[in-house]
Amino acid sequence: MNIVNSMITVNNITQELARLQNEILTKKPNMKNLIKILSLLTVIGFMLTSCEGPMGPAGNDGKDGRDGIDANTVCLVCHNTPNQDAKEAQYHLSKHYYGNTSARNTKWCARCHTSQGFIEITGNGKFIVSNDIPNATRITCETCHAHTTFEFAGDTVSQILRTTTPILLNYDKNLIATDFGSIDNLCVTCHQIRGVASATTTLPFFPMDYSQAPTADVQFRQGQSFAVHDGNQSNLFTGINGYEYAGQAYTRTWKHSTNSCTDCHMNDYNPADSTGGHTLKPNLAACTTCHSGSDKLTPIQTTITAKLTELANLLVTRKVFKSALVHGTPGFVAVESNDYNGLLYDGTTTTVYTSIAANTTVSASTGLVVYGTKLTTAADDAATAATRIGRPWKWGELGAAYNYDYIKSELSLGVHNPTYALQLLQKSIDWINSN
Repeated sequence: MNIVNSMITVNNITQELARLQNEILTKKPNMKNLIKILSLLTVIGFMLTSCEGPMGPAGNDGKDGRDGIDANTVCLVCHNTPNQDAKEAQYHLSKHYYGNTSARNTKWCARCHTSQGFIEITGNGKFIVSNDIPNATRITCETCHAHTTFEFAGDTVSQILRTTTPILLNYDKNLIATDFGSIDNLCVTCHQIRGVASATTTLPFFPMDYSQAPTADVQFRQGQSFAVHDGNQSNLFTGINGYEYAGQAYTRTWKHSTNSCTDCHMNDYNPADSTGGHTLKPNLAACTTCHSGSDKLTPIQTTITAKLTELANLLVTRKVFKSALVHGTPGFVAVESNDYNGLLYDGTTTTVYTSIAANTTVSASTGLVVYGTKLTTAADDAATAATRIGRPWKWGELGAAYNYDYIKSELSLGVHNPTYALQLLQKSIDWINSN
C-alpha cells in the first residue's frame, strides 16, 4: 500500500490522521478517506506491537537440552529469610567472625584471616597471597560458600563450598596432597601447621629433620622458630607431624577418627548455650547418646595440661625453656642457643639480636605493610647471659620443645586426638629423662 511505504514513523502517521480528520470535518467524507484512516490505524497497531526491536540470536541449549531447575524449588531451601537470619546470628557467635579482621591483611596472614585472601589461595592453589590486602574484610558467608552449580541432585556439599580438593599441607615435608574428605578439606586449608613448602620462604618456621640423631647438636637461632601457630587441629586429629622419636611407636587413629569436622563443630544448634550450628562451637549436649551425659572432655584436658607442665619444667631445667608471660598469661618460651648469625651464646657474648616491631609500619597512602629492618644489636647483660643454655640444643630437645608447642597451640588440649597427643608428650618426657 502506497501510504505504508510513505509513512515511516508514528509521528508521520499521526500527522496524516489529523489531516484526514480535518478533511472529513470540512468536506463530505468519501470511501477513499475512510479506507486511508483504517489503513493508518492498522499500521500504528502493528508498529506499537513491534517496538521491542529485532530479535537477538538464539541462545545455547543447556548441557542436556532440558530446562533448568526451578530456583524457587532449589535456592529457597537455604536462601529464605528465616533460615538466613538464623545462620547469620549463629555465625556472629563464632570465632571465625570476631576473631578474623582486616587488621591481619599482610601476605602471610591474609590467606586465612581475610575473606579476599582465602578466596585467592583456594582459587590459585598458592600457599600465600600475592601481596598485602588493604581494606580486607573479615571471614563471611562467601568466604567458604561459592555456588558452582544449582544441579543439586548429586553431592550438595561439593557444589556449595569454596573448595573440597585434597590439601597440600603448608609444612616442609608434606609435598603430596592429603585428602581429609570433601568438607574437611575446606577446613584444613587453614587449620593446619604454619609454614610453606619452599626453601626460599622468609616465613619463620623451623622444620623437623628426622634424619638427625636426637643427640646431635642443632642451633636454635634468634629469628628462627619452630612455632606451629594456633590452629593445627587437622594435624593432631589425624595423628601426623608431631616430632616422633626414632624407634618409638605412635598410634594415629582413635575412636572418633572417622568423624568429620562438622560432626562436632556444626551439630544441632542449642539456643540455651549458643552452641552447635554455625557457631562452630560443639554442642556437647548432643553427645549424650554415647557419653551418657558424663563429661569426657575435662579429664582429657586435665591430663594433657599436667603433661605439658611436666615437660616444660624439664626443659626449663635444661635452660631450653624459661618461664615468661605469654599473651599476658604465665607460660613458657624457648631460649635461643645461637644468635641470628649462628654465633653461640656461651656467656661471653657481648651483643644479642633483638626484634624491633616498630620498624614494620603501614603506609598511610597505600595501606600496605612496609617491612623494615627486623633485627638490631643490643647489649647482652650478665643476668640475661646467665639464663642462656651456653651450648647448642640437641635435636631431641628441639623435638620435645616442638611437641610442647604442637599440643599447646592446637588449643583443644588433646581433645582432637588424646591418644596421639599423650604419646607425643610422654615420649618427649621419657627422652629428656633418659638423656
